[in-house]
Amino acid sequence: MEDGTRAYSMNLPDGPNLFISSHSDIKGNNNEPARFIINFEVGDIEKEVERIGSEAKKIKDTYHVEGYGFIVTFEDPDGNYFQLVQVRPTN
Repeated sequence: MEDGTRAYSMNLPDGPNLFISSHSDIKGNNNEPARFIINFEVGDIEKEVERIGSEAKKIKDTYHVEGYGFIVTFEDPDGNYFQLVQVRPTN
């Protein structure tokens, strides 16, 4: 962004867009990283875990939730948690 703030966007050709940025009044690491967790659905969780590599700290290894799917939890560089979720079989 023009003020130096980092922002991320995902523009889908036939669907909604996602835009993530910081708030100007909030600074520093998150003191409660598990309070709000964003889940990203992926087609092949192990492939995506490998792709992320050391870019984010893994908080919890991939585990299975019966009747739901596979989940892995990471921490981003600002201390926020996010999860990858695979609810369908690998393509």
